[in-house]
Amino acid sequence: MIRGRPALTRAAGFTAVALLVAGCGTRTSGAGALAEPSSSGTDPGRVHLGTLDPGAPQYGKLRTAPPTTAAPTGPCPDSGVRVTAGVAEAAMGLRALRVTLTNCGTNTVALSGYPRLRLAGSDGTPVEGVRVLQGTGQITTGVKDPGPHRLTLRHGESAATVLAWRNTCTDTTHPPVTVDRVTVDPGIGGGIQTVTPDPPLDLGSTGRLGTTAWHER
Repeated sequence: MIRGRPALTRAAGFTAVALLVAGCGTRTSGAGALAEPSSSGTDPGRVHLGTLDPGAPQYGKLRTAPPTTAAPTGPCPDSGVRVTAGVAEAAMGLRALRVTLTNCGTNTVALSGYPRLRLAGSDGTPVEGVRVLQGTGQITTGVKDPGPHRLTLRHGESAATVLAWRNTCTDTTHPPVTVDRVTVDPGIGGGIQTVTPDPPLDLGSTGRLGTTAWHER
């Protein structure tokens, strides 16, 4: 029995390292749950295909169109545009969040390129050390960036950008980064607004946040 202990110790060490690289933080998406424990007498330590929810997204895959929340009601901002954030979707450490810009005013809005973002904590303190990328290729190939192109939004029409990041911890000397507030500058000479993602952006220690160009919603 004593001779077997070093092997168990090494296995436990490998498991701990794998968990560290896979992701960090405690915030997860409910869509990531695979199955409930079986009550049919089968081994609860195994995953049985018959217990999977057929309506749930496939584990390990991320939809390129993250779900959005309903557009808020109320007066239109003076800028004539309203910026809202959807619900972040998670899969195997990859995250994506859709941010929508809606023309709620009377004038036509010309939109193109990438949004300009400022990141902050819950108290408004700027988050340092995070690069906001134009494009998502350095983050994942699962979220397509259509590239910058001109959009014309009439009253009631919307455009969107998708933020993509990974919740991985590769640097144990720095604590995981969490972003509670995202200030979005659409690049139209106004309409700068701050959204509060729920849950917050859990960037781990990656220091990168990808964005897609504005595109048709």
